[in-house]
Amino acid sequence: MKASMLLILASGIGQLQWSWFLYPRPLKDVVRYREAAQGPLGSLSWLYRHHIRQPLTAMAAVIIITAVAVDPFIQQLVKPVDCKQFENEGQPASVPRTNYLSYDMNSFPSDLLGSLASGYYTPQNLSDFTCGTGNCTFNTEYSTLAYCSICEDVSDSVQVEEHCMVYQDGKSKPGSCYESDLPRGAAIADWNLTTTLTSASVPLSLNFHYEIDTENFTVVTPRQNIFGVGKIPRRLDTSTPKNTINSISLGNDMGLILAKSDVSLTPYDPNGGGNRTGCDNAASNNTWWCRQYGAATCSFQPCVRSYTANVDGGRLTETLVDQSEANMTWGYGESASTGGLVFLQNFLGLVDTKCINDVERKGLVAAGYAVDNNTRWLPYNVTFNPRIDTSADAVFPESLLAHECLYTMDASFNDDIWTFILNQFITGVVQREYPDGSLQPTYLGPTQLLSLFNSAHVNETSISDAMSKLADAMTLWIRTHGYASHSQRAVGLEYHYAICVKVNWDWVALPAVLTGLTLVFFLLTVISTYRQRLPVWKGSPLTLLFHGPGGMNWVDSNLVAANTKSNREVDLTTDRGMQEFANRITVRVSREEYESLQLRQVEANPKRMRKTWGSWLLKPTKSDGREQNSAYSGIEQ
Repeated sequence: MKASMLLILASGIGQLQWSWFLYPRPLKDVVRYREAAQGPLGSLSWLYRHHIRQPLTAMAAVIIITAVAVDPFIQQLVKPVDCKQFENEGQPASVPRTNYLSYDMNSFPSDLLGSLASGYYTPQNLSDFTCGTGNCTFNTEYSTLAYCSICEDVSDSVQVEEHCMVYQDGKSKPGSCYESDLPRGAAIADWNLTTTLTSASVPLSLNFHYEIDTENFTVVTPRQNIFGVGKIPRRLDTSTPKNTINSISLGNDMGLILAKSDVSLTPYDPNGGGNRTGCDNAASNNTWWCRQYGAATCSFQPCVRSYTANVDGGRLTETLVDQSEANMTWGYGESASTGGLVFLQNFLGLVDTKCINDVERKGLVAAGYAVDNNTRWLPYNVTFNPRIDTSADAVFPESLLAHECLYTMDASFNDDIWTFILNQFITGVVQREYPDGSLQPTYLGPTQLLSLFNSAHVNETSISDAMSKLADAMTLWIRTHGYASHSQRAVGLEYHYAICVKVNWDWVALPAVLTGLTLVFFLLTVISTYRQRLPVWKGSPLTLLFHGPGGMNWVDSNLVAANTKSNREVDLTTDRGMQEFANRITVRVSREEYESLQLRQVEANPKRMRKTWGSWLLKPTKSDGREQNSAYSGIEQ
């Protein structure tokens, strides 16, 4: 496009110069016109010299200068973009999910502890997914039975009691617990710090005993509890005439407490190494690390989570869209396991009201449930056995499970997961001791609690992160161990990447305008040439030779006749005629002795003409005497 524009503009400028010279003009304007037709720099020079005295030439010059911007505009016009081509054949993409978790009390899953231990230290990613092309999307939200946690800092509810006794001169008396206040030679024989969490849900306490011999500057304190984690079950009363079980587990609350100790009364790092850092301003000095005690409660129980997902390059990324409350009370139901036996199976239930249809909504209302459009998760008392397979056309209430709107689990799983796994895994205490009177403490306790304690750097944020990782690990395990008939995998779409071209049509404005102006310029130049009755010479240099100041006086007709095979007449008022006639004339740049270089007509010598391919390397020769000099005499300006 740019080359075509310049071809038209250069030809038009060359033609317009003859209109320009219809009036007296400097001869140098011939050069200016030629330079203007050659590029932006020459066009800029012409505009600087003549402005818009010749409007059409000025128009062409502006177009040539502006055309410099065409390249970046064209580059912005189109760009390659990634686009997805979805696959309609083959196995669809899928990820695991479950609506019902069944549990056999006689066979506790042996792999659950390993899954939880791995997820507790390192966040686990879902690996059980199918995506044949390595690029898939799950834009439709899908939900699954899961576990959730929520933690709260309750340090403000901690009560601290200090009892410090100072022994001096064989007598004991109450004294200060600060080492800086102790007299020289005295010893603290008994220092009891009691930290009691008075929260009704988690009544935990830790007692800390500390002894120091200030005479010898040694610590003689025996091993003490410094950090503790305990659980308080959240239970639901289920007493019925037919059921001997008075309550079932709804999950568990946990209390975590960091005991106030001797290091809380000094600015020193409890692990040695100088003062505690980051405790010198009001924004941070009330943290667990700075005051050296704190308490938190966490709820850890079943929930329902909703996700969307994408697989890019074989890597799955799930996005949590919604979830039920971590401390929500689920519905409870019981049903005979098989054949009307006396033994009853207990179930926890939760309905997704965003999923149900109108028939199921009416059925829930008729059963006495308050279905609120603003509340998505509805506790539901399961009245049928989920282990009995249901078809897609099942009626209410079985249709709730068949349509994947009901999430339920065997209630006994909640009890046993704490009894066999979590009670030993996450509850307990961390102890501190000073071996052999050393001032450098040693911490003892279960590995997972030592990791959480983190040398007294534990706080509400790290506790929340640890519980969240534990809940995520439990969720991954449930998704891959659900009851087969009610654990249909969520289905997505497979695609492969392709390269598409996106057109930004706004960037076509400049090229389109320049193209339009070029066509307008061409038409106006044609009209101007026609009205002024000028030949179509354009930018041909032959015009100056045949129609210049010397006219045709310099041409020797004898030499012309000797250099052509055809002597027919030509029209020298046309560019084509001038070119045909110029083809019959042979010229040469030469000079007589003591004269300047001149372009002169010479007799054609075909043999010599064929050997001039390297003549530009040769030294100029003297005239052979056949140049016609008479044609140059008497030329008037």
